[in-house]
Amino acid sequence: MLRKNKVKPRILEGEAILNNIEFTTEEYSEACKKMGSEYQRFIKFLFNDLEVKNHSKILEIGPGPGWIGIWMAKQNNTLQITGLEISEDMIQVANKNKVIEGVQEQLTYIHGNAENMNKFLDNSFDVVFSNGSLHHWEQPDKVFNEINRVLKSDGIFCISDGRRDLGFLARILFHIFKCFVPKFMRHGWKTSIMAGYTPEELVTILQHTELKNKYTLETEIFDIIVFNKRNNLV
Repeated sequence: MLRKNKVKPRILEGEAILNNIEFTTEEYSEACKKMGSEYQRFIKFLFNDLEVKNHSKILEIGPGPGWIGIWMAKQNNTLQITGLEISEDMIQVANKNKVIEGVQEQLTYIHGNAENMNKFLDNSFDVVFSNGSLHHWEQPDKVFNEINRVLKSDGIFCISDGRRDLGFLARILFHIFKCFVPKFMRHGWKTSIMAGYTPEELVTILQHTELKNKYTLETEIFDIIVFNKRNNLV
């Protein structure tokens, strides 16, 4: 009889990614850019499955170097995207990237913490999304409540992040894939996994927020994704 893998307790990861002695945010940005196929899969889900509409006003939480928003803007030049980022170093890199990619008119980056989005009015965004930042949130319940507040009544949200309860196959694939990841990124990938939530933990958090009746949760081999569709809005 196979023994079920025991999920280890969360090990918190710092909030912001800053320049440090191991790597610069420019190096981090270039490494993220090479992950374009994974990001494009997420973008396809937003556009095709969640039906992001033309002229949408979009909030991205934790854009980092900005590649997801940049590629979304390049695929649809009617979108207006605001990135809320806690790392000022990342904002500097994202601002450079958007100019190089020629989408500076569609993208704005603001320094701030998603636990308090007082910079934004109620019901001000058509779409709110985040990819890979959930495990950084110190008080995720507050962030989910802020998402509910700033999202329009007919808006859509999508939060995707890594899961901590990796199965046997995922752990094998992790050890294979990490060989193709820059050395300075390997440690960060591992710590982000250990800071991630299990699906059960995330359900518990969501059930104590204003989004408790408004979401669908799905799991993939490495990730958890929480989202709503227009037909399950309350």
